[in-house]
Amino acid sequence: MKLHKKFTVRAASDERHIAVLADMTYEKCFQLQEMSRRVVNLDFKGFQRKGMRYDWKSKVGIYLPDRRCTVVSSILFTPLRHECGIEAPTVRAMAWFSAAVSSGIPLVFLNIQTEQIITSENKPVKGKELTHGRQQIINTTVNIVQGIRLWFLPGVSEVSLVLIPGPGETRFGMDMKRTEEGFICLSSVTNGTAAERAGIQHLLEQANRTNHLLVISRLQGKSLMPSTVDLEGYIHCCDNAEIKQTIVLAMENAETIQIHLMSWPNQTPRELGAATLRPPN
Repeated sequence: MKLHKKFTVRAASDERHIAVLADMTYEKCFQLQEMSRRVVNLDFKGFQRKGMRYDWKSKVGIYLPDRRCTVVSSILFTPLRHECGIEAPTVRAMAWFSAAVSSGIPLVFLNIQTEQIITSENKPVKGKELTHGRQQIINTTVNIVQGIRLWFLPGVSEVSLVLIPGPGETRFGMDMKRTEEGFICLSSVTNGTAAERAGIQHLLEQANRTNHLLVISRLQGKSLMPSTVDLEGYIHCCDNAEIKQTIVLAMENAETIQIHLMSWPNQTPRELGAATLRPPN
């Protein structure tokens, strides 16, 4: 003899709304699932799908500042060593974003999500050695934690500029500094240099009048955005020495250099041909 439990749930506001919960065998459960699947497919199947050609190459060339760049950026916040759960890294992610915007960096919030992070740690096993090679045995510990990834856009548009060195020039004429949140911004432009000729001086003056920062999002197509915050709380940024070397080598070889600048609303002159990232009005 096999006993089955049966529960009836009735809505308090309407007695016509009733749900019955009961124990079921595997066969009966499978039959019910098949019935539900057929009903769902019948009612919500929709129209048939057909492939449509799309000119990806043309669209990427027209609607992105640089066809090599994804435009959207993100930063991953790893929980600190003493943190449990996602609340603490979420708080730090939003604090970082708010501090960056408050300092004058034109970030546009897109999304925030949890992300599984797998880390490994190697520790030697005490008192154990291999007999022949006398090598110490290593015990590997794999840890899985939940991090927070924050997605954002570099302002409402990215301005793509090409700096062309002139005869006899030894520098492009722009000074850079790093903000507390890990972004690279322009602090000054020298008159009569490639940076001034490219229009950076005008953009910098406009940003200073509104207490905004003129931030470089990409150099030679490579992102300069901070990427991760590790379990010690350090923000991982682009190496200053590598950035400087890229600029110096371009100048020594008399080559042009391309930079992308992050723009606030109504900050970008139309003649610079920026690619707008917000929907049309």
